[in-house]
Amino acid sequence: MIPVDAVIAVTYRCDSRCNMCNIWQLSPGGEMAPEFYRRIPSTLNDVNLSGGEPFLREDIVEIAGTIYERCRSPRIVISTNGFQHRRILHAAPSLMKIGKKVGIAVSLDGIGEMHDGIRGVDGGFDKVIETLKQLGKLGYTNVRVAFTAQRENVKHLGAVYDLSRQFGFEFTTSVAQNSDFYFFTDENQKVEPDKLRDEMKYVMRKELLSLSPKRWLRSYFYSGVLQYNAMGSRMIGCRAGRDSFFLDPEGNIFPCLSLERKMGNILEHSFEEIWRGEAAVGSRKAVDVCSMPCWMICTARTSMKRRPDKPAGWIMKNWGRLLTGRGVSD
Repeated sequence: MIPVDAVIAVTYRCDSRCNMCNIWQLSPGGEMAPEFYRRIPSTLNDVNLSGGEPFLREDIVEIAGTIYERCRSPRIVISTNGFQHRRILHAAPSLMKIGKKVGIAVSLDGIGEMHDGIRGVDGGFDKVIETLKQLGKLGYTNVRVAFTAQRENVKHLGAVYDLSRQFGFEFTTSVAQNSDFYFFTDENQKVEPDKLRDEMKYVMRKELLSLSPKRWLRSYFYSGVLQYNAMGSRMIGCRAGRDSFFLDPEGNIFPCLSLERKMGNILEHSFEEIWRGEAAVGSRKAVDVCSMPCWMICTARTSMKRRPDKPAGWIMKNWGRLLTGRGVSD
C-alpha cells in the first residue's frame, strides 16, 4: 500500500476572494522551504500543487523541480487563479524546462462578469484570458482550464469549455464541494441537477467524440460529478489515505481534502513512519466509514485506475449510444 497521488498545498496566501472557498480569509501560517519536499514519497505519479495561490511563492519553480526530481518525473499540475500573469509567465519557461509533464491549470468560472463575481476580483476574467493567451504564445501546451460549477454559473459551463478548446487547451470541471479544514466552508450547495446535466452532457459528448483516451476518461469522471451532485454518492469507493494524501503548507499530512484526520507531519517524522503509524491506520478506518463523500479528481483518479472495468464499460456503452443517435447516459 503505497501512495501514488497527492494534493500539495504550498501556501494558504491567496489573492482571490472566492465565494466557494474561504482560504483567503485565514492567516496564511507557515510554509515549508523547497528542500523539505524531498521528504515526500518517491512513488507519486500525480501531484497537484495548489494553494491558496501557488504563484505567490517566489520559489514555486524550485518546489516543482524538487518534486519532479524526487518522484522521478511525475505528472505535476500547478493550480492557479491566473491573476498573477506576470509571475506565471516569468515562471513558465523554467517550468517547461523541468519537463513536459509539468502543467498549469487556470481557473475560469464563467464568462466576463460572472467569473469576476465568483472570484471576487474586478477584471479577473480579463486577467485570466491574458494569462491563457500569453501561455499559448510561449508554446506552453500542457495547460488546462478548470471550471468549478455552482448554482450561479452552471449555465456558463459549456461556454467555458468551448473557450478552452478555442485556445487548444484541456478542460476540467467539478462542482463546488465543502471541507471544514481546506476550503474552510460548508456553505456550498448542490447545483440544480437538470441544469448541470444539460451543460455537462454537452461537454461529455464532445469529449467522447475526441481521439484522446484521457478525454474519454474525463467524460466518465463527469458522469460521477452528475451522480455526486444529484445523490451525494460516489461511483467508485474511496482510496484516500491509501493511494493518495493531502499535504498542507506546514507539512501536515491528511488522507484527503475533506476529512480532518491528521496523520502526522513530515517535518517531525519520516513519511514512512507516518504512513505506517497509528494515526494513519485510524484515518483509513475513518475514510471507510466517511459520512462526507466527495467526488474530486484527486481521489477519484486512483479509484478509477483500480477499477478500469468501470470507466471502460461506461465509455463503450456511451460510444454505442452516440453511434445510434442517442445521448450520453449519466
